[in-house]
Amino acid sequence: MQLKNTLWAVFALLSAALWAPQANAIPAFARQVGMACSACHYQHFPVLNSFGRAFKEGGYTMVGAQEKIEDTTAPGVSIPAVLNAALVGYIADTKTNGPTATAGTAKTSNDNSLQIPQQVSLFLAGRAGEHTGFEAEINLTPGTGGTIPDGSIGLIRFKVPFVYDVGNVKAGLVPFSTGLGAADSFEVLNTGAVAVHTFNQSDSAVVSAQQYIGTATAASGLAFIASNDNFFANFAKWGANQGAGTSGSPTSNYLRAAWTTSLIPGFDSAIGFQAWTGTSGLDNGGVNPMVLTDTKATAIDAQMMGDVGGLPLLLIASYANAPASDVTTPGVNQNLFNASGLSKKSFNIGAELGVIPGVATVQLGMRRANSGGYVDAATAASGNATDNAILIGATYNFALNIRGEVTYAKSSGSMYNAANAAAAGAAYTGTNFTMIDLAFGF
Repeated sequence: MQLKNTLWAVFALLSAALWAPQANAIPAFARQVGMACSACHYQHFPVLNSFGRAFKEGGYTMVGAQEKIEDTTAPGVSIPAVLNAALVGYIADTKTNGPTATAGTAKTSNDNSLQIPQQVSLFLAGRAGEHTGFEAEINLTPGTGGTIPDGSIGLIRFKVPFVYDVGNVKAGLVPFSTGLGAADSFEVLNTGAVAVHTFNQSDSAVVSAQQYIGTATAASGLAFIASNDNFFANFAKWGANQGAGTSGSPTSNYLRAAWTTSLIPGFDSAIGFQAWTGTSGLDNGGVNPMVLTDTKATAIDAQMMGDVGGLPLLLIASYANAPASDVTTPGVNQNLFNASGLSKKSFNIGAELGVIPGVATVQLGMRRANSGGYVDAATAASGNATDNAILIGATYNFALNIRGEVTYAKSSGSMYNAANAAAAGAAYTGTNFTMIDLAFGF
């Protein structure tokens, strides 16, 4: 009954919003290029279109009508006259169907969770020179009790791409530090290779195999990149840490390559692969020596974007695998993406259709996965627990920079049997997930 009432409330809200005036989006990059967010994004932010890919591949250096400060005397300077900034965040209400809290225990999303805000980030980004850009994201989300505890304000992402034209190829170097994984050093597809590019971020693990196996981990290092209209590639040397004093040597490897030529006439298509290899020193709570951890995973993914019957459609598919850890003892070369003794793998598909182009979309997602955990956690019986899910969602753009979203996901498989639920205890969130949120970028 609660879900039914919630969905009716959302329907009423969206119906009333059909009369809401539209406005242009104004985040940091839009200010720099002097264009609405729709110039770079497909249907809504953060999904990138071909122009958005080109802007990113150019190292964030493109400038529109915005005034620049320039000096052609070597080595010179070429920067925007103002520092471009943006606030991006979410307000969310979440409900899961696991057991509700009993007296004296902490409340969870099983009891309903209203978060105002769920997350707020400050972005400073744009052009730093003719061949250099930058992006910095700083977390501003309040902590427990309405205060911001020490250490909770911190750098989520930071990168400085140096990009040059080499014939018809853009090539360069990207020093980076991020909490979203080595793939975040440079990525332009919308398949979930990086979480911030998925069309649904409320439960991205349903639509993205890479997010399901957990590749969004702390990472810092150097990425060597190349791209043109037909492809992009990224090879990064990285370490599994983020922040001063804990980064260690960049001894892990990340390889990404994708073909971006249109495979089907009328559709912006791409297909690619990813590989994480090597071993990294993992921060041991600031205590030396660092713990060695393997960084092993592979993925393949594809996307198609184009109009069907006059309506914009995005299709994505991905498969990812994180092999089992050779040793399952904590601190002894576990796989960063899968600490279990069984392989963790997932096949995911997703679709988003613009039912009112530029205004409203509907979303579908499906996951078929093996969790890497045992079927029966109580008896440790052999068998790789299945973890399947379906997702339906909808979005409505109140303005190009303000979006309402509703997501419902239902999970199934042996991972959710009675023994595993009992073993999880108060952490068990059930099989149903519902979220209503408001995303904004100012």
